[in-house]
Amino acid sequence: MRAALAKALAACIALVAGLPAAAQPGEPFHIRNLNPLVAIFGLPAWDTVVPGTRFGVTAELANHYRFSARDDDRLILDGETFRTTLALTHGFKGRWAFGVELPYVRQSGGRLDDLIDGWHSAFDLPDGARNLRPENALEMRMTTAGQEFFTLRDSGSGLGDAQLKLATYLGSRRRFIVQGTLKLPTGDEALLAGSGAADLALTLMRAERTAFASRPAGYFWGVGALYLGEPEHIEFDSRSFAYTGILGGALRVWPRTGLKAQIDFHSALYRSPLEEIGKKAIEITLGAWFELAETRTLELAIVEDLAVSTSPDVVLHARLEWQW
Repeated sequence: MRAALAKALAACIALVAGLPAAAQPGEPFHIRNLNPLVAIFGLPAWDTVVPGTRFGVTAELANHYRFSARDDDRLILDGETFRTTLALTHGFKGRWAFGVELPYVRQSGGRLDDLIDGWHSAFDLPDGARNLRPENALEMRMTTAGQEFFTLRDSGSGLGDAQLKLATYLGSRRRFIVQGTLKLPTGDEALLAGSGAADLALTLMRAERTAFASRPAGYFWGVGALYLGEPEHIEFDSRSFAYTGILGGALRVWPRTGLKAQIDFHSALYRSPLEEIGKKAIEITLGAWFELAETRTLELAIVEDLAVSTSPDVVLHARLEWQW
């Protein structure tokens, strides 16, 4: 019995190792910068081309606490964003894949303030004067040239901007993936769930499988360019063009479990002296995936800001995906 089990386990590992890198659970995390003023744009989630159909549900929780003033621009971000994204992708038998994503966004005071305050206190970390503000409060305000143009103090939920994507392989060994993404203005702009304008993105990603310590592994990197429509209700001077990129890797530690790490970055999306929106953003994501069944995968991760203040301090990320 044990010998038969060992042979079956070895066969499963060999089968997974023999699949294209894009078909492994070690593909990039589907994350975006959830800075409320950045998330309204069409930054794409990096994806692969896998034959068949995939349906994913992503839940992300980001806590915001930023007070910034420089020259004529003022910004207050105090609250929490809970973003749920439904994604459906179909990979055709040839080299193409088509997908659609529909997010649902809730802005509120949240429930993490007390936990974050306790974390800062326990490890004697700077809290950015968090204790001077009421806990679990929602206040997002923006001012430019002495005029306040946006205020959000009441919790609310609404649809975000939908995204359509078309991807294909390049090269005989299918290592490169080109993806075009169109973001549609379907979101509620009053909740910072959308920009009110369409955005376009074109990305190139390479996914390569390898091995580490006799275990299946892989790495990926990519670059991309974005054309951004002008937001309707945000009067900060936004840019029309930006770039984005990714670098990461994955290791299958056990037959059904693996570890992933990646760095995402993008250029500034605004011409503003405020560092929250006027500087390049860099995030690191650390997490794991778990194969719950042959066609069902769960991934859990924590996202941290490497370029401080340009993205949320901490984002909790979970994604459940079905394949058939």
